[in-house]
Amino acid sequence: MSSDFKAALPIPLKWSTSDNRYDQTGKQPRALSLFIPRDSAVALAQYIMNSADDNERQKTGKVWDYDKKAEVEVQGFYINGKGREGNGGDFGTINPASTKWLNGPADTTEAIPF
Repeated sequence: MSSDFKAALPIPLKWSTSDNRYDQTGKQPRALSLFIPRDSAVALAQYIMNSADDNERQKTGKVWDYDKKAEVEVQGFYINGKGREGNGGDFGTINPASTKWLNGPADTTEAIPF
């Protein structure tokens, strides 16, 4: 990790995969769990809003549209993490680099909208 890295979240998120205990049909045998520390909730929400507004982060990705019963392409962004294999499944953490808007607009002369 670079010494210039500044984490977006005060405490990293934890993700894990396991067997899907609610899968009755065998169509979705795996489950993903995401643990969000309370102290990181506001920072995560801000990171998501900042990323949604940052055209440089936008990518085209495919997601499932339940109404169309098909994959559709949409604009969005990725939040990546790192992980490894464990006894109960894969697990890891997510703590992306902070965005340029983390503490408000870079141009502090911008008028407050209220």
